[in-house]
Order: sequence, then structure tokens, then C-alpha cells
Amino acid sequence: MRKVLTQFSAFIFLSVIGLLLCFLSACSQRGPLNPQYPVTVTMWHTYVEDMQTALDELVSEFNGTVGAEQGVVVEVTSVTDAKNINEHLVAAASNDPGAPELPDMAVVYPQVAVTLAEKGALADLRQYFPAEELASYVPQFVEEGCLGGDALYLLPVAKSTEVLYVNRTLFDRFTAATGVGIEKLATFEGIAEAASRYAEWSGGKAFFYPEGLFHQAMIGCEQLGGELVKNGELDIANPLFKRIWDCYYPSAVKGGTAIYDGWGNYLAATGDVVCATASTAGSAFYPARITYPDNTKEDAEFDVLPYPVFEGGDKVAVQRGGGICVTKSDTARETAACLFLRWFTETERNLAFCAGIGYLPVQQTAFDAILAGEYPEITNPISEQALLTSAAMQKEYRFFFPPVFNGLDGLQKHYEDTLRAAAREGRDSAPGSISALEDFIHAIRS
Repeated sequence: MRKVLTQFSAFIFLSVIGLLLCFLSACSQRGPLNPQYPVTVTMWHTYVEDMQTALDELVSEFNGTVGAEQGVVVEVTSVTDAKNINEHLVAAASNDPGAPELPDMAVVYPQVAVTLAEKGALADLRQYFPAEELASYVPQFVEEGCLGGDALYLLPVAKSTEVLYVNRTLFDRFTAATGVGIEKLATFEGIAEAASRYAEWSGGKAFFYPEGLFHQAMIGCEQLGGELVKNGELDIANPLFKRIWDCYYPSAVKGGTAIYDGWGNYLAATGDVVCATASTAGSAFYPARITYPDNTKEDAEFDVLPYPVFEGGDKVAVQRGGGICVTKSDTARETAACLFLRWFTETERNLAFCAGIGYLPVQQTAFDAILAGEYPEITNPISEQALLTSAAMQKEYRFFFPPVFNGLDGLQKHYEDTLRAAAREGRDSAPGSISALEDFIHAIRS
């Protein structure tokens, strides 16, 4: 009897092993995704207004088509501003008490992605995107997502750059009166000269506003063959920086360049400046009508020109915008998240998402389509100009992204606050440019 039981137990054991092997074999052939047992992946993002609407529509389309076929459901579980999403992600990755569970995907900027990667919270997307597939993306966009290493932690989904917005209604009047042509706006030196003439002609009004002072200095140094940031510190004592200083400080002191801490479209909306360097992502906010301080209104026509270049410098512009990271979980969820990202960044779909909101698509074929005139209808003429201008820049310019290290944000804020303070002080006391530069360098280092 004992022998029969032993044989029966062995039979049961072998049967179970056989069934398990068959199950594992079926799973390996099927892969980690199964439409009969859908995987739900969560997403946090910072997109608002038109971007949020566009993303919601795409998520619904994915869930009803490719997602349904492959067994993937994408669910947006948090929409908030960058500050909140960053704090919650870092808290979750640190396992802080009361912190929420990490989402499977999140829209973040490189600075935050570095922190998450250091905590071991991010999946290396090279596991899911082979080299030949990544080659279809704009190389600089992918490089930024590597965060200075070999692993890919951020997949680009929508980028932006900076351009020059010009109120042609005001500028053409200025041209007719002074003869200053639009070609002056191709260089920062030309803009500074035009700003000086405009301040004289208009009785002290500002002509130009550089929305990103730090970007202007950083990109200016790159255009001239140098670097603004070295080893985590500002290198403003080099001769190249004086070129940047000379195009900003004297004009700001004399009133030709606006001293302001905010978005350029606010000044454009009131006619307080004629032109401004600012992100393409803000194109939809530039007005079709100007409301002057005395409450009179006037229709205005805007042009979008390429980012200015310092005389003799290379064509370089800043690369802005974050990407989407995938957090570490299991093979099925990571594969599901990457399936969505692959679908989301396909040329036609990604171009439809980006085109009307001032953002840039991420695949080279999308830029080729823009230059060929093959892009979705865009109702805002300024956003359409921004898209066409940035596509031309992508072909002619080198996009540069800032170095990523802890403290970069603080460095940027310190630079901009100190420079604006120096310009305001200069308006009050009008010191010599050389001594003012020395004082500025001392203030930056203190």
C-alpha cells in the first residue's frame, strides 16, 4: 500500500511540474503582455489646458486600439504642477512615510530624473528600445535623457527651444522712422543697437526682453566657443562673458532692454517691448491685440524669428523640455509603459500632439514633415510660425541642453537675480560698465 501511495505521489508531483513547465513555456512564447489579463500602468504628468486635452484623447485612443490588442491600459492618476510632481516622486522613491506609490510613468525634467535614478527608481529604457529604434529620434533629445551616462532614463516626447518674437506692427513703425531693418534682429549686438535707437526714438521705452537671462548667457558662451558653467560653477570672468554683458547691461541701464522677472508675452501684450526671446512653448500666449497702459487697444501682427546669434558665433539654441521616465517595477509593467511611449512618439501621432501647442516633435522624420508642409492644421498663426521656425532651426542650429547636476537651479536663480539687481542699480546710479561688471562678478562669487 505504501508503495502504491509513493508511486501516486510521484505521479502527482511530475504532473504538477509538467503543467508548470507548459504554463511557463506558453508565457515565454506569449511574452509579458496578454490581452486576456490586461496590465494597467499609471501616469503622472504636468500637462495643462490644450496639452492635457490632447494627451487625454491619445490615451483613450491607445487604450481602445493597441492597448486593447496587447493587453495594456494606461491610466492618468495625477495631473499637477512640476513642483508638486517632483516632491511626490522623490518622496515616493525615498519611501517616505505617507508618500504615494510611484507611478509607472511620469513627466519630469532631467534635474529630477537624476535624483530618481540615483535612488534606483528608474528603468533603463535601452532594455526596451533597441539602438536602431532610438536612431530615429533627434540625437540630442536622446542624449539629454541619458543624464550624462550610458543608461537612458528619459524618453523625449515633446521638446521646445527659444525663438525671437517680434511685434511687427510696432517694429515697422520704428523702421519707417529710423531705417533700422529687421536684419538687425539676427544678432544680439544688432538687437542691443536697435534697443538703444528705440529708447531714444520712443522717449525711453523698452525694445527687447530676454526671458531667460541664464539661457542667453549659457547659449551665448556656446555660440562663441566657450562654456558658462564649469565644474558646477559660473565662469563669468572669462572674456567671452564680457560680450554677453555688453549686449545686456548698457541697454538695460539705458532702458532699451526691459528689466523684468516673468514671461515675455506679458510685456508683449501691453506693448511694453517690441521683441522678446522666449520659449516656443509660450507661442499660444502671444497676443493678436495689444492693450496699452492707457487701455487703448490695437491689433498687432507678430513674427517668429530664429534665436539670435552673437556676431561671429555658431548657430546654437537651447533645448528645453522634459521627458517621460518609466519607474522600476516588473517586466510586464515596464514593457506595457514602453509600448505606450513607442506608440505615443510615432511621427504622425507625436506631431499631432505637439504641433499646435508650441512644442517640438522628437523624431527626425517629424521635422522633415514640417519643412515639407505636412503637419496638422494649426489655428494659432503664431504657434504655426513657431513650429516652422524651430523646424528650420533644428536643421541649421545645434541644440544645446544645460549640464545636469544638483544645484543647477540655484545657480541659475542666483545669476538671474544678481544680474537684474545690477541692472536696476545701474539705472539708479549709472556707473561705468567696466566697474559694474567687476562688481557683478564679485556679487556672483560672494
